[in-house]
Amino acid sequence: MKEEEPKLLRVSRAAHELGLHPFTVRKWVKAGKIQAIRVGNEARIPRSEIERLVGKIDGRLLVLYGRVSGHGQKDDLDIQLQRLHVWAANERRGQELLVLSDIGSGLSASRKQLRRLLTLVCEDKVREVAITYEDRLTRFGQEYLETLFASFGVTLTVLEPGEEKTPEQELTDDLLAVIASFSGRLYGMRSHKQKELLKCAQAVINNP
Repeated sequence: MKEEEPKLLRVSRAAHELGLHPFTVRKWVKAGKIQAIRVGNEARIPRSEIERLVGKIDGRLLVLYGRVSGHGQKDDLDIQLQRLHVWAANERRGQELLVLSDIGSGLSASRKQLRRLLTLVCEDKVREVAITYEDRLTRFGQEYLETLFASFGVTLTVLEPGEEKTPEQELTDDLLAVIASFSGRLYGMRSHKQKELLKCAQAVINNP
C-alpha cells in the first residue's frame, strides 16, 4: 500500500520539494509569503502551500479556456469563464492566470486562442489547462492534445468530466457534431434549416 503523504511538512522537507534552501523557506514564512502552522516550537508547511508555490516558482501559467460555437451563446461563455475563475480562486490560489476563449466550432482548427494556447504549451510556458467540459478544446482528437500536453508536463483539468459513455453514445455524439458543424457552415449556426436537419438526424439515429 502506498504511504500517504503528510499534510504538514517540516521546513527541511518543504525546502527539498520546492528546490529552495531551508533558510529561504524560514525567511518566507517570517515574511508571510508562505503560510505555516506552529506545532510546538516548529513551523510546519501545509501540503496545499507547497502545491500553490510550485505553480509560482516554475513560472508557468494556469490557462483557463472557454469556448462556445456561436455569438448567440456569449452568455454561456461568460458562465464558463466565471466557473473557471471561481475554481482557480479556490483550488489554485496564487497561480498566475491566463484566460483564453474562442467563439467557433469545436471542429475548427483555426481558432485563434486555441492556436495561441498550443504555441504557449510548445514554448513550455503552461503548467495547467482548465476547461469546464471535455469538448471545449476540441470535438475530435482530444487524445492527441492530451499526449501533447503530457509531453510538456501540462496537466489538463476538466471541471465536469461527465458520465462514462458507451462507444455507441460517443459515435452518436461525434456524428451529430459533424452534422452540426457542416450544416452550420451551409445554413448558418442558428438557422431554421440547420435546426431541422439536426432534428431529422437525431430522429434517424434514435430510430434506425
